[in-house]
Amino acid sequence: MKALSLPDTSRVRLQLELAYAHYGMQLPLALVAVAVAIVVWCWVPVKYGEAHRAATQLARARAEVARGVHKAEEPPLVTFKNQLLPQEDTIAQLRMILQLASNAGVSVVQVDMHRQNDASNVYSQLQITLPLKGNYQSIKRFCLDLLQGMPALSIDQLVLKHEQGSDASAQLSLSLWQEAGSKGAAP
Repeated sequence: MKALSLPDTSRVRLQLELAYAHYGMQLPLALVAVAVAIVVWCWVPVKYGEAHRAATQLARARAEVARGVHKAEEPPLVTFKNQLLPQEDTIAQLRMILQLASNAGVSVVQVDMHRQNDASNVYSQLQITLPLKGNYQSIKRFCLDLLQGMPALSIDQLVLKHEQGSDASAQLSLSLWQEAGSKGAAP
């Protein structure tokens, strides 16, 4: 393998000094201007294309949102109201909650309930408090099963207390949303 012969640094330096003396600052400025022109020539079309694609996607998304807004003729609470079950189904819903707790390996010590109707008598909120015992994973599974299995239920508060080993006790506050019924409906 042959070694590359590099020009003598003193010779290169001499050539640069002669070029500077002959052309002055015009040569370095011209080289910088050419480099900037090449960068701009390559970079601007790429950025313009990206900006054009982004603007097209934004316009498409705005059009889809506008179509969705005009398409939705139902009032916003219709979906919520469609999930509400009658108050007569309270016992079945409580049995479902207790069954989900049993399936998750959580023991329910007692059930406290309190019902509230809204001012316009459209829906009813059954507030349920459940003291629970189990491990963290089973309590988490129970909460997930509740939210997935009962769309008209919300978890208002969960207070966990660590006990010996991997056991925990919890205070779970739920709201079960139902259709407003007559005054003599189930608790």
